[in-house]
Amino acid sequence: MKRILLTGPVDRLDDWADAARSVGWEAIPFPLIDIEELGLRPDALFAPDERFDWLCVTSRSALPFVERLAEFAPAIADRAACIGEVATLRVREFGFRTPLRPARDATDLGQLVAQRATPGLRVLWPRGDRATDLAATLRAAGCEVTDPVVYASRALAIASAPHADAVFFASPSACGVWLSSCPADVTPPLAIAIGNTTFEALLRNEPSTFERVTRLAEPVPEALAFALAHLDAPAT
Repeated sequence: MKRILLTGPVDRLDDWADAARSVGWEAIPFPLIDIEELGLRPDALFAPDERFDWLCVTSRSALPFVERLAEFAPAIADRAACIGEVATLRVREFGFRTPLRPARDATDLGQLVAQRATPGLRVLWPRGDRATDLAATLRAAGCEVTDPVVYASRALAIASAPHADAVFFASPSACGVWLSSCPADVTPPLAIAIGNTTFEALLRNEPSTFERVTRLAEPVPEALAFALAHLDAPAT
């Protein structure tokens, strides 16, 4: 049986493991980073009458802060835009209006909001400590972006890794940990990136580490299952 190491997304590894197993692969959860929710209090950042035009949610790791935000100031954002159906549903449950389709990734979300941007549009983006691209995209479109860091990515100590045919990366941070920590003798021949940003990080940092680097058509578990079902990787 072919084996794949799943380094992320760390908040929903089970969904991705199930996708790999559905097409006959052995899925091995192998997180390389840990997410620390920082417990930031909205009342320490905003007045109850603060208002934004958009709330952007790019990770489930931001949802605890968004829930506290909804309790503190339910009308703080007129509408919300999110990556993925799960985050979109949760944010809607918190009471925010979600008029856009779920975005595929941060690039897609940035384009969706930027298309509706007018000069001075106010955007709130609770983000991780290593995320910056969305703010740059929206500011280039004329938006005023407030982007508090509400969670942090911490690298895990990795001495070795199980042998596998492929490894799946869901963030540039995880790529960096692998490339700096994992011995070359356990490197699978194939690396699969969840999307463009992660794919570019793999190529930029160490293009010769893997025999082949590819990316998913969409950043969803179903796309991983489709990719694995159509791979001809030799079994270990």
